[in-house]
Amino acid sequence: MRIKRLAARPDDVVPALTRTALTFGALDQQLRRHPLREAVLFRVRLEAARQCAAVDGFMIDPWQLAASLEGLRPRIRGLDVYERGNEVDALRYAFEQYQWLARASAFQEEQVTEALSSMTVPVGRLGVLWGSALAFREWIDAGRSRAPFRGALVRLWQKEGVFSGLYPITGAAAFRAATSWDERRWIPAWLNALEREAAGVKDMIHTLDRSWRGARAQAGDQRRNSKAPLAIDIIAAHPVISATTLAAQLSVSVQTACVLLERFLEHGLVIDVTHRAARRLFALKDLAPLREVVRIPKKPVSGRKRGRPRLDDEADHDDQGTGVVERSSHPLPRWKPDYTALETAMAFADRVICSAEQRKVRLD
Repeated sequence: MRIKRLAARPDDVVPALTRTALTFGALDQQLRRHPLREAVLFRVRLEAARQCAAVDGFMIDPWQLAASLEGLRPRIRGLDVYERGNEVDALRYAFEQYQWLARASAFQEEQVTEALSSMTVPVGRLGVLWGSALAFREWIDAGRSRAPFRGALVRLWQKEGVFSGLYPITGAAAFRAATSWDERRWIPAWLNALEREAAGVKDMIHTLDRSWRGARAQAGDQRRNSKAPLAIDIIAAHPVISATTLAAQLSVSVQTACVLLERFLEHGLVIDVTHRAARRLFALKDLAPLREVVRIPKKPVSGRKRGRPRLDDEADHDDQGTGVVERSSHPLPRWKPDYTALETAMAFADRVICSAEQRKVRLD
């Protein structure tokens, strides 16, 4: 006997729908002309990718993903090969989620467009929030993957004027195992998850605001025409920034930008996230977790030429942070071939051949 599905009623949806709409509206007003909009968007995308990966069974440190996105090498901190492999797989999966939300490939773009078109009728009939919730549920019931629809939601929010930018708020928490799939319960749960994500973004903005204004106040004790406060504004508006980019934004020389950055480092206003002397990247001090997950570059060995190191060189030990253990086994010694026995046998064979040839000559 087939059980008839009970559709969600207005009484089930309207309270959560109202709270989510109000929270979305307040967040959009806060972000519309915010000076740290790009930095906020970077953080929101990281958190969205982390949440999407988590509900799909992959737990990651979002700062490892941030390091990968900025071209830095993150530390892999598993205790053994199995754990390190799982961490790499989770990081790869989170990167794919980030692509769906922010930088879709051509193949992903086709699926996102298909998911977006599937929302046209429900959104036109029930409105953007309720309609997208119903379309999302039908998309999953059809056996489709969550990732394309998440990317489509980001486009839908901007297309329908919910947000002025591509903000990845997807309600990922509504797909946790304990959440009921009954329509009357799941749609309010998804709307509540959207509201919590938007509230989390608002808290993130307040945190960045405090860090930015505190750094600006400490950098403001300069001469009247100093560009230090403006430099702090530019650094805060970027996730990470190089001296070259800062110089271009300030219209000063790279040397002047380096002097400002070194001064900010001395006063603890910014951090160097790269652990290296060249091609350094800087950020406000609240991005300290990013610095902690970046792998420290290996120092060059004096006298070693370019290329792969010799097998008998001393093995490198990763001492770059917690969670890394020393290797329990030593590398096998390099095999050194011994041809003494072969050379003796060949010499004996030569002597036998020579004596045979001499006997043949005498007989002739």
